Amino acid sequence: MRHGRAKLARKTLKFYSINANIKPPYKVILDGNFMVAAIKQKLPITERLKKLLQDESFTIYTTRSILDELNSIPGECFQQARQFGLDECDIIEREDILTSSSANIDDSRTSNQKLGSIPKEDIFALVKNGNPNGWFIATQDEDLSDKIRGIVNVPLIRLARAVLLLEGPSSATRKDVQYREKGKQMTGGGTMTHDERELISKLKNVEKKSKEIPIDHTADSVGQLRRKRKAKEPNPLSCKKKTKIEEPKPEKKKRIRKRKKGSKEDES
Repeated sequence: MRHGRAKLARKTLKFYSINANIKPPYKVILDGNFMVAAIKQKLPITERLKKLLQDESFTIYTTRSILDELNSIPGECFQQARQFGLDECDIIEREDILTSSSANIDDSRTSNQKLGSIPKEDIFALVKNGNPNGWFIATQDEDLSDKIRGIVNVPLIRLARAVLLLEGPSSATRKDVQYREKGKQMTGGGTMTHDERELISKLKNVEKKSKEIPIDHTADSVGQLRRKRKAKEPNPLSCKKKTKIEEPKPEKKKRIRKRKKGSKEDES
């Protein structure tokens, strides 16, 4: 099993262990179409289940109605799947299903059907009351899978291209867990009395009203408010010194002296 699938399987098993108390030894029910698909792909079911369930102890089961259904379908793979069920699985009889689930069977069905000729109904009857016995259901039937996803705390196992997958918790299971967690928060984990809950609700109302009342921040009511500090000048050592740009000095024009007339005549 690859690291990603193994990590997801561990996470899912931990979720069901904490929230549904489903712990080893695990109990896995194999549907007829699941066993047939595994036989066709030559998949070692027991070995793969051991890896999927993180090497924890488990027992695989099937129902009498599933074995009867496989026996009624011609084909070598169906007979091999039935033989695997007889040899490797603990068989759940119809009477055990009626006793454990208290299922109400439709009276309009014939007497032959009442003996347990519909495997889907047998599997659904075992888990429909919230799966109190902690069954894992391994099936390839999409109709049955959709019905089981609507029930809380039922782990589903399916086969996808010769890879055994443990589905994550369904949306119904997650919603149920969130609802129960919210109830625990409201009741303090179930240990709070009625008077304590009323006291907490009153305190919450008082706190809510106090937040709605405007607060007077005048100096008389709160005391002298702290004065805001003025922003200080930046540290001169951390500032970059300004470079002075020297402007070019204008060139001085040379003064031309003019000789006075008559100066040479005086000298002569």
